[in-house]
Amino acid sequence: MAAPRGTSIAELVPPDLAALLRTHPLTLQRPVWGRRHGRHASSRAGLGHDFRDHRAYVPGDDPRQLDWRAVARRDRLVLRQTEAEDELAVTLAIDVGANMGYGEGARSKHAIATAMAAALAWAALRQGDRAGLVLAGAGTLDTALQRTAAGNDRLDAIARALGAARPLGTAPLQRLPEALAPRLPPRSLVVLLTDWLDLAIDGQDSETVEAALLQGLVQLRARRHDVVLLQVLHRDELTFPWQGEGVLRFVDRRGTRADLEGAAAAMRAGYLERVHAHLGALEGRCELHGIVHHRLVTDEPLASAFMSLLARLAGQPAQADVGSEDRP
Repeated sequence: MAAPRGTSIAELVPPDLAALLRTHPLTLQRPVWGRRHGRHASSRAGLGHDFRDHRAYVPGDDPRQLDWRAVARRDRLVLRQTEAEDELAVTLAIDVGANMGYGEGARSKHAIATAMAAALAWAALRQGDRAGLVLAGAGTLDTALQRTAAGNDRLDAIARALGAARPLGTAPLQRLPEALAPRLPPRSLVVLLTDWLDLAIDGQDSETVEAALLQGLVQLRARRHDVVLLQVLHRDELTFPWQGEGVLRFVDRRGTRADLEGAAAAMRAGYLERVHAHLGALEGRCELHGIVHHRLVTDEPLASAFMSLLARLAGQPAQADVGSEDRP
């Protein structure tokens, strides 16, 4: 009996965003070094279109690569070298802890992160690149699709995994870099989708987990991988819209903290000061270590958010952060 078909990629990516994928490729500012021929500029010479350099002919070289105009100028045999075009390996790591369940329906943090991950996978695979997926939630890392692969079968597998994922429990993100490192192809693109607000897990506070995760991401950068932190936030987390003297009760869906109660007015100022200090510090640390930090707020149009991310990856100037107007 055939296995259930599961969720398709078209069910995860809104139509307006899917239309963009047909005309806007996923490219990186720097060259890549893949194992197979692809569409990206390579860090080595090879078969491509853009001129790279000349070098002297040696016996055994393909005579078809001789640059006869350069030969006439230099009076010696030289080869024309072009930029190779290699594939890109993209690994998507998505936080599916309970904290990502905040928000309503298709505008929850989980739903938006899922749609963005699906779009990135689709963009990579449709242009012949390779993609892998790691899910962090329910206290574990699901690495079944971690090893990157190409083709429609991989796209279907990623869609099924994303469609089946539910935001549950804690996300052991501090273990993610160590799990990724041994299997990443050279000069991979690693995209982490999380809110990075409170990463506490059983037995470790948020600051400890954050420090371990950031250090691991820095080590991936040291291995010449590109690392993107796609921080998915709800507007409520930036503005704290509750005011007045009414009593609020905050429940930690992960079960790692006691419930918090207090008057909205008394809590608001302190919360906003802390959260924006936290976000500013995170942006600064990412910039210091060459990690691309890109913030996405769940009420932002997804197609616009995706285009903004593609521009960042291609090396275009960063736009002002979404949600910056909410800072106190």
